[in-house]
Amino acid sequence: MSKDDELIDFIDFVYAAVLDGALWPAVLAKLADATGTMQVIIATMDRRTQNFDSISRRTIEELDASYKKYWAFHNPLWAQAAALPSGTLFSLDSLMPRQDFSKTAIYNEWWKPADYSLAMLGACLQNDDRLSSVICLVNAPGKDGVTEEQTRIFKMAVRHIARALRIYRQLWTFKHQPFAAPEQLESLPKGAILVDVSAYALYINAPARKALEAEESIALKGGRLETTDGSSALQQLIASCGFSIGALCGPLGGRVEVPRGPRRAPLTLVVTPFRTLKLGVEIPWLGLRLPAALITITDPEIKLQRFVQDLHKRFGLTAAEAGLAAEIVKGDGREAAARRRGISVATARSQLSSIFEKTGTHRQAELVHLLLKLTSETNLRKKEN
Repeated sequence: MSKDDELIDFIDFVYAAVLDGALWPAVLAKLADATGTMQVIIATMDRRTQNFDSISRRTIEELDASYKKYWAFHNPLWAQAAALPSGTLFSLDSLMPRQDFSKTAIYNEWWKPADYSLAMLGACLQNDDRLSSVICLVNAPGKDGVTEEQTRIFKMAVRHIARALRIYRQLWTFKHQPFAAPEQLESLPKGAILVDVSAYALYINAPARKALEAEESIALKGGRLETTDGSSALQQLIASCGFSIGALCGPLGGRVEVPRGPRRAPLTLVVTPFRTLKLGVEIPWLGLRLPAALITITDPEIKLQRFVQDLHKRFGLTAAEAGLAAEIVKGDGREAAARRRGISVATARSQLSSIFEKTGTHRQAELVHLLLKLTSETNLRKKEN
């Protein structure tokens, strides 16, 4: 087979992979053979959740795992390559002088053990506000330069691979669109996180991002959602949503409360199966994952803050008085309310006297009745709106 016939065969194979995702490792192997290089990699970084994944022609399991877990986030080449416009070709030398790269920790602790030379050629396949994907070929030691022939073949291959991947993503998105419409989650008033079966976050709405930024109860580690108390309860509930209908398993999803520290109300996380029938194959190295569960976050302190603000507007209560009134309405007495507020009983008694005067009430039971009535009216207005 001539070189041109070999390239035509390779191009046909690229577009065959659009219909069969299992062919992509073979696509990379064929490209490595055509260019005479030892390694070809497609890698994707999800900047929203800081998760990295890749697929390659040649894999050393231990090194592959360490790169995905650590080195991808400490590679000075990645940030520069991933920021390039889609379709842009680059070499290691265009990103960083070789003498500087050879002094880095990743070169000495990962690149050299992987048996890579400094002859690397790559291209940015996609770059948007969420995902960056690059393809790279790396020569074996002793081949410290990229040849013109390697560059010519790689440039041609990138054009077709990038086009095939765009088609692939469009087909995948179209197929799964009925089961994943994350933009709708942004309109929810409470936090919402869409995850796959391994708790990898696929979409995070604004209230949920705020909860994650606080890192008081939930956090993302390697793109995966976990609770900061060290419990595995959340992961177990999410994993239960991965069972198909009819499988012998317990209830799908559930509810878990996550503590936030002294005098803080816990967050309530409700895990609901997002879909229970597998309708396709995930392609994590392209950022394409199947949703398994929707996690909604209820923060009782937000409701309390709104109630406190309402009391301030209606009756002119100070923040301290409104906070105590919100605790009094729970109905377990002044001492319990003072304890939750972290104030003395004497201070609570003084604040309560001021609350009585401003609300026109005279007894604690009368105050509780008034506050419960106001709460009911507020909830009714929300339903009507």
